Amino acid sequence: MTTKKRPTAAKKSRTVKRTSVPAQNLLQQMGVLRVVLVVLSILDMLAAPRPGTAVVYSGWELVTTLILPVLAPILLQVLLLDALMGRVLMSSNKGAERARYRRIMIVNLVISAALTLWWLPYFMKLFAR
Repeated sequence: MTTKKRPTAAKKSRTVKRTSVPAQNLLQQMGVLRVVLVVLSILDMLAAPRPGTAVVYSGWELVTTLILPVLAPILLQVLLLDALMGRVLMSSNKGAERARYRRIMIVNLVISAALTLWWLPYFMKLFAR
């Protein structure tokens, strides 16, 4: 006659209690490429020339008077594309992942608005000539 051992209470409970993961900070949630995009956009705004500044074709002033004004619309388009992709991914996820993409989308739109408002006087002066 064989005897079966009864499972003990520790063996009965195989469910693992999941502890809530502490919320990551925004930079970790955004990821490296998005953070680089935001930093480049902010640097582009900070180093922007004043409206009406003449273009210099040599030296370091070439960067601020020629490269940065060309880079601003490109950064704007990439920010808006990332916001659109965040919206697409947000619609297919639920819970914490959906909230993550919402925050990413909001950051992209805020930086896009700031970039537009910052460069608007420069481009208005440029096209008014």
